[in-house]
Amino acid sequence: MSDYKKGETNAVVLAGMCTALAVMLSMIGLYVPLFSSIVFLLIPLPIAYLGMKQGVRWSIIVTTGILILDSVFFGIISAAFLCAIFGVLGVIMGICYERKLPASYTLILGAIVVLASLIGEGFAALYLLNIQPLLFGGEALDSMKAAMLEPLPQFYSGDALTEAQANVSLLVESMAKALPFSVVGAAFFYSWASMTLGKMVFGRMGIKDIPVLPPLERWEMPKWSILLYAIGTGMQFIWPDNDTLSMVGYNLGLAGMMLFWLQGLAVLWWMPHRYRWMKPLRWLIALFSLFNAFLQMVMVFLGLFDMAIGYRKKRNYDDDFRKPLP
Repeated sequence: MSDYKKGETNAVVLAGMCTALAVMLSMIGLYVPLFSSIVFLLIPLPIAYLGMKQGVRWSIIVTTGILILDSVFFGIISAAFLCAIFGVLGVIMGICYERKLPASYTLILGAIVVLASLIGEGFAALYLLNIQPLLFGGEALDSMKAAMLEPLPQFYSGDALTEAQANVSLLVESMAKALPFSVVGAAFFYSWASMTLGKMVFGRMGIKDIPVLPPLERWEMPKWSILLYAIGTGMQFIWPDNDTLSMVGYNLGLAGMMLFWLQGLAVLWWMPHRYRWMKPLRWLIALFSLFNAFLQMVMVFLGLFDMAIGYRKKRNYDDDFRKPLP
C-alpha cells in the first residue's frame, strides 16, 4: 500500500473515532444535564485533535458528520446548537494548533466563531422557527420577568411585595441592557474553557507543543481597558436619554470592569509568592467575589491598581513565577 493510501486510511479511521467520540459526548451532554456544562466543552477537542493530525479538511468533514448523526439521534435543533458552537470551535482550535498560532489568537478567533454561531442560531430561531431567543431580549425577557414575579405574592405582601417586584424589574432591566456584554463574555468563556480542557487532555496524551495561555498569575489585561471603562461611563452620563448610546456605554463599562476583575484575579493568584497565608484563601476570595458586591469591588480596584502602577512587575513577579509556590 502506498504511503498516500496508508495516510488516507489512517485519516479515515481517526475521523471515524473522533466522530464517534464527539457524538457520544453530545449524547452525555444532552441526557445527563448534571455534567452537560463540562461535557459540551469537551466536544471541540476530538475535532481539534483531528485538525492537528490530518488538517482542517478532515475536521470539517467530521463536524459535518456530527451534525448529520446528531440530527438523526437528537433532532436538528439540538444538533445545530452543538455543531454551530462546539463543532466550529473545534475546527478553529485545530487550525490554530496546527499552525502554532499564539494562544491569544486561538482565544480570540475561537470567541469570534462562537459569537457568530450564537448570533446565527438566534436569527435561525427567530426567522425559521418563529421563536424569539433570550439573545434578542423582547418577549423572552418579558416571559422571564413574569415567571420571576409570579411566586412573589406567596412570600411577600404590602410594601415588601412592592419592593420585591421593583427589585425584580430592575434586575430584568439590567439583564436586558447587559445582553451584548453577556453574549460576548460567554463566547470568550467557551473558547477559554475548551482551550483549558484541551491543554489538560492533550497534555495527558503527550502533546506538549500546542500554544497555551500563560498561568493566571501572569495575566496582564491591556491598559486601554481603563480608557474603555472611561468611555463607557462617559457615554452614560452624556447621553442618559439615548437608549442605544446609553446601552453601548453600559456594556463598555461592564467590559472594562470585567478586565479589571481579571487583572485583580491574576494579582490574587500571584500573592502567595509573597504572602504564604494567601494560598488557601485565594479560591474562597475569588469565588465569593462573584456574588459579593464588596469583594467584587475589592478585586476590581486591586486589578486597576496593578494595571495603573505595575504592582507585580515592581516586585519582580517574573522571578517569582520561576519559583514554586511556598
